[in-house]
Amino acid sequence: MGETAGWCGQLVVGLRAMGVRADHLDLGPDPLGYSASRPARARAVRWLGERRQRGPGPRGLWTALHRIGMAWLFVHALARYDAFVFRAGDSFFNLRDLEVLRRLGRPALVVFFGSDSRPPYLNGAEADRHQTGTMLAAETAARRRMVERTEREAAAIVCHVMSAQLHARRTIAFLAVGIPRATGSAPPSPSGPVRALHAPSRSAGKGTEVVRAAVDAARALGVEVELEVVSGRPNHEVLAAIARCHFVIDQPWSDTPMAAFAAEAAALGRPAIVGGLGWDELRAATPEKLMPPSHLCHPDELGEAVARLATDHDYRRALGDRARAYVVERWSPESVASRVMRILGGEVPADWTFDPAAVVAPHGAGLTQDGAATAVRSILGATGTGGLRVDDKPELERRLVALAAASSSTQAPM
Repeated sequence: MGETAGWCGQLVVGLRAMGVRADHLDLGPDPLGYSASRPARARAVRWLGERRQRGPGPRGLWTALHRIGMAWLFVHALARYDAFVFRAGDSFFNLRDLEVLRRLGRPALVVFFGSDSRPPYLNGAEADRHQTGTMLAAETAARRRMVERTEREAAAIVCHVMSAQLHARRTIAFLAVGIPRATGSAPPSPSGPVRALHAPSRSAGKGTEVVRAAVDAARALGVEVELEVVSGRPNHEVLAAIARCHFVIDQPWSDTPMAAFAAEAAALGRPAIVGGLGWDELRAATPEKLMPPSHLCHPDELGEAVARLATDHDYRRALGDRARAYVVERWSPESVASRVMRILGGEVPADWTFDPAAVVAPHGAGLTQDGAATAVRSILGATGTGGLRVDDKPELERRLVALAAASSSTQAPM
């Protein structure tokens, strides 16, 4: 019903390349220019949705017309499609359609991309909004309910290992499925000074100022490196910027080793620096063959990572080649689509899955450990441990409480 960094559109490309009839019913906005085309019926219902929000005349009329349009779209989909792939939270009728699809024997795969399942108190975009503990607890409870309902009705669930704290059902690891990325010929490494690229969709949650500080720290050590920042721009501009850089810097506080931006860089042979706090735990839960080759580091080591990739040319080129080979082999649109088809057919290898009960990493993404500790403390003070909604994972609950009680925590490099 929308798009997430090109994942949905590229999946359709891969399915069609396999000879599968597939469409992307994208009803959402597309500010970054990922959606190549929309079926006419999707454009019509999207138009009604826009009028529902800000159209002329009575809002109730547009609401009724939009609901009729969604019902028509759902009936048309039932007549046309044998299986469905949803982004988490997307639905024709507030997740009620998942039950209908299950009862009709139409498998529905639901894909969680990170922030749609990660607890709000571990998500920088939400925890940094200065919400009260009561508000954060309420949002966490609502997200847990959405996850539980999805787990009851969907044929299969895909989620990142490190953002599955609110899940209970055995889940397919996101890295086992991958991010579909088209790969053409890799552009040659640019001449001139070494250039790093940081391209956040939004600067605050991606630690842009921390990235700038890390590059300045490397320069202070005598490293010659330039930084280009491209924020909130259409995807074709980001791809052009990747082609003229030597390596990319994703963000200081990630919980996935190769998100969409890093995957786009890898497809063009450019390696990525990715900062985060739970890499050892992710490696322990992930088969080695599924781990993408990025330069993973602790947030405090971001400046050192910049210096390494700016000065060690052989390492940088080798890492870029390995990253590109990984995407070409495992994350081409056809490869990802083939795995999706296996899942929809009920064929899921055991090493693709994990038990969310084993997810005890209290780190999150988009915020420092100190920020996470502050958010957890606010919930504990307002609602107690129940507000964390992880009582089914006692070890995770214990670690979250310990994090909140810690007198010092990891700080970002300055």
